[in-house]
Amino acid sequence: MYELSTKPDFAQTIARFEAWWFGEIVDRLPINVYTHEMKQAPSFPTANHGSLRERWMDVEYQVERALAMAESYHFLGDFYPVWHPNVGPDLTTTLFNAELEFGEDTSWVHPTVHSPGDWEPYLEMPLNFQNPYWQAIEDMTRMAIERSDHRLMVGQPDLHNSYDILVGLRSPAGLSTDLYDIPDVITRMAARGVEAMVQAARRSFTMIEGTGMGCASWIPYYHQGPAYIPSCDFLALVSRRMGDRFILPAVREEMKPLERSIFHLDGPTSLQHLPSLLAIPELNGIQWVYGAGQGDADDWIEIYQTCLRHGKCLQVLCESQKAALNVLRATGPRGVWLCVYEPFATAEEALNFIKVAEEIANQTPSLYQRPEL
Repeated sequence: MYELSTKPDFAQTIARFEAWWFGEIVDRLPINVYTHEMKQAPSFPTANHGSLRERWMDVEYQVERALAMAESYHFLGDFYPVWHPNVGPDLTTTLFNAELEFGEDTSWVHPTVHSPGDWEPYLEMPLNFQNPYWQAIEDMTRMAIERSDHRLMVGQPDLHNSYDILVGLRSPAGLSTDLYDIPDVITRMAARGVEAMVQAARRSFTMIEGTGMGCASWIPYYHQGPAYIPSCDFLALVSRRMGDRFILPAVREEMKPLERSIFHLDGPTSLQHLPSLLAIPELNGIQWVYGAGQGDADDWIEIYQTCLRHGKCLQVLCESQKAALNVLRATGPRGVWLCVYEPFATAEEALNFIKVAEEIANQTPSLYQRPEL
């Protein structure tokens, strides 16, 4: 069992997550809470970067910043210090020699496929794990492992899936028309994207193996073995028929190396694909992201109830404390992981909220129905 000096009760959090994947309860449901109160002001490394690119790619700076944050926060409930090396969500697209452009908080690629005929070289292009972005990720991972000293857990980077890789190379509109005009080429290219995603994930898992840390990423779940976040933001732009025909088979291929999985479902227009996702037996859970301007978690209770009745666990993203409790009253605790982003003024207030949530959970029947294996 991996131990963290920054979170003495980490063993309890590990046990809660291992139960949560299958709708079980150890002592209570997992709950993430945050507070403005800090143990100490972060001692960040000195930043003398001439550009955003230099800052993002500065391996030691990124690692030392993560360690400083791990030593400064109160990790309450099931919030724990996990850091995923990061150069942005288009990392897997760089395996096809795409170049990243960096902003303050994210990065992106500019399309290199400008017409249907431009796909041809990519069908045989070797995956380039020697590119500077992937090398920076591996260097960050190694350094973070070496310096962590049980202060934080090192997770997997953000890895876009097959069709989102293709979006990066082509553009959303271009890929949409290509699916109709040259479906056979896109299916072949999606297989290359699956190959990129699976190899990237396996390389990342291999680097963590032997440390005892287990797996997590930008979603801070926990599992001792290989776990990740299948996703496809491009799903929001295609019909359910097209999703079932093209995209979900690729997603299932990408899930084969995983022992645990939680699908990142992004935006209301993607909800048409939820029935198909719920029918995937090997998928453990759903992270539903309703998006800015779409209310709070308690405006989407019916979605959560549907997922639980189909035997999928949930990460419930709550903007407010009130919404979190409303969802819990409507779903019960089994299979539910509450993440409350409204920060508490003090650690004491956050801990009191967890007690209130426990009381509600103990009084509320659960909707989760474990699927037949």
